[in-house]
Amino acid sequence: MGCEKEGCDRVAGEPQAPPVLLVHGVYAGASSYEFRKNFLELAEDFRVYALDLLGCGLSERPRRRYGPEDVAAQVEDFAREEIGAQTHLISSSLSAALIVPSAVRSPRLFKKLILICPTGLGGSLDRPSGRLGEAIYNLFRTPVLGDSLYHSIVSRRGIRYYLGSMAYHDPKLVENQLVEDYYCISHQPGAKYFPAAFVSGKLNLGLEDLWSRVSHKSFIAWGQEARTTPVSRTQQFTRRNPRAELKVFRDAALLPHDERAETFNEEAKKFLLGNARGKTAS
Repeated sequence: MGCEKEGCDRVAGEPQAPPVLLVHGVYAGASSYEFRKNFLELAEDFRVYALDLLGCGLSERPRRRYGPEDVAAQVEDFAREEIGAQTHLISSSLSAALIVPSAVRSPRLFKKLILICPTGLGGSLDRPSGRLGEAIYNLFRTPVLGDSLYHSIVSRRGIRYYLGSMAYHDPKLVENQLVEDYYCISHQPGAKYFPAAFVSGKLNLGLEDLWSRVSHKSFIAWGQEARTTPVSRTQQFTRRNPRAELKVFRDAALLPHDERAETFNEEAKKFLLGNARGKTAS
């Protein structure tokens, strides 16, 4: 698969079907390609939109400072201007936390939320980056040292390490073609600026004062083997918001919608269509 094919087909499904907006996670090489196993399956019942965030995938990749509000604002603008109707929202990892301000301040834009291994309640990704983060960020922005640092992260070896040790539980899923897909998209012009903001902590966001204010019915999907956002943090999300229900997916890490795609798609459809399931593990 070449870079011109990265991501999903942007929109699929019957125009009159309930809309669903997919928002990928934040990491080097991030794009809506993350939802390649969910996009068409969900489109059997929904009008599915796949968003490449600014700085990622097929979107523009300007040289600029990125912050948490960039993701929230993009999601709101897309829902309002491109979808134009109340939409379900499925978002992954750090982006699952970054969309929460949108749900709080613009509740009528969204119907139900599915958050996959969200951050924001415990761990380093809910704290400001501080002086160290600013120093790392400035290093990334330098022409020579910054490029060298970035390219060491997005080398084939670096990408394989990330996918095999953090993103996936089953190492057999980290095939050569998958590494090439991530390598290709992460080497596009301007691709370093959004990941640089992530690595330096400029996209960190705590949900301590926000999550309990989310009024939507929410489905928290978690991989039982997730390491950077361990399953022990699920209690924070269900305890602080009674409108949230939990589903733990066995044999999956940060990407249960990929590793357990068939089960995830089934559970997502049940929840979004109104036949929600309680706190069980599969």
